[in-house]
Amino acid sequence: MVICTKVSSGNTTDNINRALQASLERLQTDYIDIYKLHAPDEGVPIEGSLVALHEQVAKGVVRCIGCSNFNGAQLRQALEVSASRGVARFEITQPPYNLALPQVQEDVFPLCREEELAVTSYSPLGAGFLAGKYGADRSKFPKGSRFDVIPGHADEYFSERNFRIVEKLRQKARDSGASMVRLAMAWAMTHPDVTSVLVGARKIEHIDNALEAMDFGLGTALRDEMSRWE
Repeated sequence: MVICTKVSSGNTTDNINRALQASLERLQTDYIDIYKLHAPDEGVPIEGSLVALHEQVAKGVVRCIGCSNFNGAQLRQALEVSASRGVARFEITQPPYNLALPQVQEDVFPLCREEELAVTSYSPLGAGFLAGKYGADRSKFPKGSRFDVIPGHADEYFSERNFRIVEKLRQKARDSGASMVRLAMAWAMTHPDVTSVLVGARKIEHIDNALEAMDFGLGTALRDEMSRWE
């Protein structure tokens, strides 16, 4: 079992150390395999954060470090700082990646390929948007759904382009006999630069869906077609 967790409340040295200690206590472990910064912190120079993380790697409390939600420029800056300071570098990054938000394949993925960083992308279904369960009426979000709990997701996903993507996905599901969920997840899983895909599972069927999508795969022609949808 590989344990990965993140610091999500600020990237200062004190907060990194505090959050890490709290995670160790909650998880009842002596070390964390992968420890990530949840997001860039504009109020904290990345050099200070990397030095703090390096100290934990040097002590053996953390095996390797990574980041989440960093764009290509932010990730490159972090790698350059690690090289210049001789401290541990990010070995893994966790960006959002799906049919509705494919942008990271333009700036993050090429850098990860060049620097040999692992990519564990998340939200292959766009918080459920690509499952086709959301309409444009924000007053009708299914109770307890991601968009109901975090309405800000709608600002990120609701656009004419993305609703067109959902309709094309729905039609492809009808034509192929594969579900929208399976097609969307398989698309996210089959990019050659993606190491693994994180799945937010609240039910056993969500895990089953992910395993089915992984087994289903996606032929090159179909993936290319879906990648051209606008």
